[in-house]
Amino acid sequence: MREFIANMFKGIVIGAANIIPGLSGSTLALILGLYEKIIIILTKVDFQLFQLIKGLKFKAIQTHISLNFILPIMIGIIISFISLAHLLQYLFNHFETYTWSYFFGIILASVFYVSKYTARWRKIEILYFILGLIISLTLFFLDPNMQENRNLFFVFICGVIGVTGMLIPGLSGSYLLVLLGNYKLLISDTLHYLTQPAYYKNDEFYMYLNLFITFLIGHVCGLLLFSRLIKWLITNYKDQTFAILTGFITGSLLLIWPWKKSS
Repeated sequence: MREFIANMFKGIVIGAANIIPGLSGSTLALILGLYEKIIIILTKVDFQLFQLIKGLKFKAIQTHISLNFILPIMIGIIISFISLAHLLQYLFNHFETYTWSYFFGIILASVFYVSKYTARWRKIEILYFILGLIISLTLFFLDPNMQENRNLFFVFICGVIGVTGMLIPGLSGSYLLVLLGNYKLLISDTLHYLTQPAYYKNDEFYMYLNLFITFLIGHVCGLLLFSRLIKWLITNYKDQTFAILTGFITGSLLLIWPWKKSS
């Protein structure tokens, strides 16, 4: 039970990072020592798993995807999305610089932590680090000038793209939603409507529910697609993969620089 609760709180931390533009949930997963295990579990969401579910083979399901490990993390992430969205909104409204400073310190420390996953820093790893840094800085200098779009196909694409922040350390899925113009719609507005019982009989509630379900389906498709790619990269090119991820995370520090705006 103690391990279950500990993993649930880790899920809350990862979930909180996923809804903050500039932060990466997978970076926090790396810091917490969960990243590689989560990626491996995600790649086991396959035809065999669906066969086990169809046959109601609960013990085999638990073994196949390490349910005792992943379930509390998923619960924590859901709790984060439901409850912490409002808390974080309050913190950013009243203590913006302090809040960003706290996250900046966490990410700064993570640069050194993630770099240790690269066993050898040769010329090729340094080049990959620079490549990751350049890509991250390029994302920073892009202006979020796209307009809000409620088209369900576009929302699905947002789900596929947004989930990369849960899989690629240093890449903020929420910031990508900002660039796509749909962050406020899919995170702020949708979470607000779906967590307020007063809106449940409102027609707008069902519109936001459709958006949320479509966005969630995009997330699932993105998880299944990218998790296998990342597992393959970690298995075959671990040093280069973590070198480029270290560059990603280093570049993301500019995005969450606490004093880029006056308080």
